[in-house]
Amino acid sequence: MSHHLGVPFVKNVSLKDNGKIVIKGKALAGASRFNIWLQKGAASEPENIVFVYDARFNFGSDKNLIVCNHRKGGSWGSEERNANSFPFVVGEKFKMKIKISHDQYQIQVGSHVTTFHHRMPIHDVDTLRIDGNVELFEVKAK
Repeated sequence: MSHHLGVPFVKNVSLKDNGKIVIKGKALAGASRFNIWLQKGAASEPENIVFVYDARFNFGSDKNLIVCNHRKGGSWGSEERNANSFPFVVGEKFKMKIKISHDQYQIQVGSHVTTFHHRMPIHDVDTLRIDGNVELFEVKAK
């Protein structure tokens, strides 16, 4: 029996160098996108988002694309768009690991790895938020 977590999922976190976040879930049928936010405060799209991982299945003109970014003082930074491969399949379970190092986030889903270099300090993060067309089974931050 799998336990389902509510979406949007919001959790207070304290990130540190060499920390890790593990997310187990499944993209819902007909998914447009889902997002993983490491941010300041629990609001939806607050002024300061240290890191967002946006898995776009079918969003606007984007199809099967990972977009990463940050937002400081209400202004979005430049997007990092990864169209090389897309690790998610609608309806199939996934396990994502976000490893935090002194200079970047490394996001691994199966053999697919995306990296995002820090643009804001990790100590600015106090909230992990997950929303969109996703079913969550487990979220751990350590």
